[in-house]
Amino acid sequence: MFGLIFGFLLGCTPAEDTDKAAEETAMVEDNPITWDECSYRIGEHICNLSLPDSNMDYFELYEHYGRPIVIDLSAEWCAPCLASGPHAELFMDQWVAEDLLWITVLLENTDREDPTAVDLAEWVDAMGNVNSVVLAGSRDLVDATGEHGFPLTSWPTFILINKDMVIYHGWSGWSEDYLNQKIAEMLFNGG
Repeated sequence: MFGLIFGFLLGCTPAEDTDKAAEETAMVEDNPITWDECSYRIGEHICNLSLPDSNMDYFELYEHYGRPIVIDLSAEWCAPCLASGPHAELFMDQWVAEDLLWITVLLENTDREDPTAVDLAEWVDAMGNVNSVVLAGSRDLVDATGEHGFPLTSWPTFILINKDMVIYHGWSGWSEDYLNQKIAEMLFNGG
């Protein structure tokens, strides 16, 4: 009893509180997300995305720091988007050694409205998504300046993000060869 009172008077905390504080400090120190500013422009850190996935669980982009990422901005009504969609799994398989992550963000459903859980489930089923991620977005993620959203000009739009969460390249239109070229360039030429 005396030790407990003595410890209290000296301002000591129980060992488990000290361990918890040390754990929290280590987590903050180990956090690789050290930047304060972000945007959607090439050469800058991308802003975190927190969007529902096809299971309606929230996906956090920054939790995937250290992985090269392809973000595919698509719409269900878009023919080139439908053509590129089945390639998500193929690209992840092709680049498995580099731990590539493919994220499809559906911005509109077939009625040009925000996608629902049903829309996401239909996309996942139609495209054969197993390991790639499909997220529900909206037109709120679009900003022509690239400051507060993706500078989407046509469908689909692809954004390549390097392992440091820096936007390496972005373009509109589907080309399997061009995407492979840009991924290789990013991974092996210092991107």
